[in-house]
Amino acid sequence: MLTEAMLALAAAGGTAVVQAAGTEAWGSVSEGVARMFRRRSGDGAEDGAQRELERTALVLASDEAEGSSRQASLWGQRFAVLLSDADEQGRRQAETELRQLISLASGAAGQRQVLDIHDNRYDNSPVQYGNGNHQRFHYGSDR
Repeated sequence: MLTEAMLALAAAGGTAVVQAAGTEAWGSVSEGVARMFRRRSGDGAEDGAQRELERTALVLASDEAEGSSRQASLWGQRFAVLLSDADEQGRRQAETELRQLISLASGAAGQRQVLDIHDNRYDNSPVQYGNGNHQRFHYGSDR
């Protein structure tokens, strides 16, 4: 059975996965998560983790209202199972790696990938619209 501190660490790991999605840290965080699950022998855990990471990224990109908290909870549960199934040495290693992933994601919190466009010329003025989370640009007519 996991201690409260371990459960809190697992929950923080779940939050870190969600925070990292869509940021520059996503590649490092998702690779680290897959590597953690790779150590589970013989049950396809790495493939399952990789598929779930891809699904998480898709859910979060869709900006579903409840998606972030649900994904954070699911990943927290996965990390809790990973920690509880490990032997003492494996648990210590997983704790260390999980803390590193949390640190990576925390550094990327609030940062999103940005597309910079410079020196473009258009016949019509662009129109920008969005809800603050997603923006679309329209150039020219709708024909």
